[in-house]
Amino acid sequence: MKHKWIEHMVQAWDAFMEEMFSFIPEESKKHIKNARKEILLALKSVIEKRIEELEKGKKEIKKVKVEKS
Repeated sequence: MKHKWIEHMVQAWDAFMEEMFSFIPEESKKHIKNARKEILLALKSVIEKRIEELEKGKKEIKKVKVEKS
């Protein structure tokens, strides 16, 4: 994984989910896992959109020549 902190967060989340939901039926666990995936995909799309906006902003910067008076 590119960023170690992300890997650590994923491992912590997985451990938390396993402990908290050890009593929940398997069918429910599948739904929770799918929901987690959807949340991560939503965050990914937000981050990608923000990156696009940042890159777009860089392209719009223009140099302006200032004359001395």
